[in-house]
Amino acid sequence: MVHRNSLFFLLILSLLLVVNCGRKERSLFEEGKKWEMVGEKTKALYYYELSLRENPDYDPVLKRMGLLLAESNQSIATAIFYLEKYHKQKKDDTEVQRELFRLYLTTGYEKEALEILEEIRFQGKKETLEFFETTYLCLTRGFKQKDYLLTLEKSPLSGDPYYAPWVRACETK
Repeated sequence: MVHRNSLFFLLILSLLLVVNCGRKERSLFEEGKKWEMVGEKTKALYYYELSLRENPDYDPVLKRMGLLLAESNQSIATAIFYLEKYHKQKKDDTEVQRELFRLYLTTGYEKEALEILEEIRFQGKKETLEFFETTYLCLTRGFKQKDYLLTLEKSPLSGDPYYAPWVRACETK
């Protein structure tokens, strides 16, 4: 009887530890989001890092860290690290696919950009796929730049503030 009670006690204690740890990583993540929403990116990154110390695979933090760090040219390698780790867990997140594709192309990782393009080919909408394909060709091929640029400019996505820099990158190639 005593043995059964001690096993029950250990089971309850283990369950409480797991639940408590999950709450801590989530509360640190939420604190980071609050700081990010008011433009305090450094503080947000601090809380995201604390959350990752609780759980290095906590996917909401991996995504936010990667996307935040991708905004700085000095942090591209670290951004790719976090976004790739997230992407392994969530293959169908279009926002992360899009950002990884952009980072890969701007850093010369053509093979990795092609892998993302393949994923988009099977998941995405036709206009998105065409835009990604044309961007890839424009930035990696030395011929037909004007044709690619014309196709990008005609795309409905060219007016999107996120994709507009892709068109400009093709213009300057």
